[in-house]
Amino acid sequence: MWTPSRPGARARAPRAMSISLLAALCAATAPALAPAASGWNGFGAGTWPAGSWRPYSASSPFNRAADDPYHPNSTNIVKKALSLGTIGNLVAGTSGTSSDWGHPTYWAQPTDPVFLLSWQGGGPSSTNGMRIRIPDAAQPAMGGDHHLTVVEPDGWEYDFWNVTSKPRGGGTLTYSGGGRTRIDGYGLDSGGTAANFGNLAGIIRGSELAAGVIKHALFLVVQCSAKGTAFGYGTHTSSNGSYVYPASHGGSACATDSPDLPPLGTRFRLALSQSQINALALPTWKKTILKALAHYGGYVGDTGGPGFGFLFESGATYTSFGVTDPLVAFARASGLYPNSDGFYSFNMLSNFDWSRYLRVLVPPAP
Repeated sequence: MWTPSRPGARARAPRAMSISLLAALCAATAPALAPAASGWNGFGAGTWPAGSWRPYSASSPFNRAADDPYHPNSTNIVKKALSLGTIGNLVAGTSGTSSDWGHPTYWAQPTDPVFLLSWQGGGPSSTNGMRIRIPDAAQPAMGGDHHLTVVEPDGWEYDFWNVTSKPRGGGTLTYSGGGRTRIDGYGLDSGGTAANFGNLAGIIRGSELAAGVIKHALFLVVQCSAKGTAFGYGTHTSSNGSYVYPASHGGSACATDSPDLPPLGTRFRLALSQSQINALALPTWKKTILKALAHYGGYVGDTGGPGFGFLFESGATYTSFGVTDPLVAFARASGLYPNSDGFYSFNMLSNFDWSRYLRVLVPPAP
């Protein structure tokens, strides 16, 4: 699920910000953290991945260039997808509130408490009964989906949906959906998202915007998806709507089906070159997102929200340790002002003709 951003944020003309400035902004309000050296790839609280890092292997669908042919019905699918609602904004500052529908990520250490995983959903679960280590400070996002992601030191990424209980000091973690995938693998066939993408797949991180580069495809959210198989290219159907590779599960289908509706797994991209994007009169952060969408594209991984949106990292990744959310720090340094709820809104809709440049591609080969 994904909820629409709230209006009210005002913006000045954005200005450039270096990674060192972002680090200084975060450090100004951050308590001292012990260096993490035993999490996967050395990651942990205080040693989070840099903006240049991306999850999964180079052969993951999320890390391949979007160079597949256009879908023969691309024009109508784009028109239909955009007609379902507006382009959703990126919103920072929602950590700890019911408006946080993002994906928080925690890098477990060998000394963290042990939790027994208890699946409360229907059907079988690949992770039910397993025991993993989870940082004591870790908490699920407070929005309705209550996502939580934990990467173990051995490289397994555990993806949870609807976490309902996580006691302090270890015990039983209860959840209604989830699975696991390799952080150095394809990032697929997990269970924390509707499409079964890994929870780290396609999310936009504040450190990436500060670095000015996103080196992977994006996670897209449409209001509702196709029911049937008119999309073609190996479309599968389920009680939750249809899907194509790399998705392996459906989302919420539209009440009325149409051959122009996208199934989960649909790959969109922008028909613009990097130089054309550079020439646009847009803030740098927006160009960074558009460049990723032009080079890597974006996959529909869930349904809900205002119509056509993007998924981002939950600030709880950092604030649960008492550290400023990098996306909030970036918003402030970019001249954004908070609304009455304290949220910062990155306007994705304005000054860009989405209907003119969006395209749909045929699904990549597995």
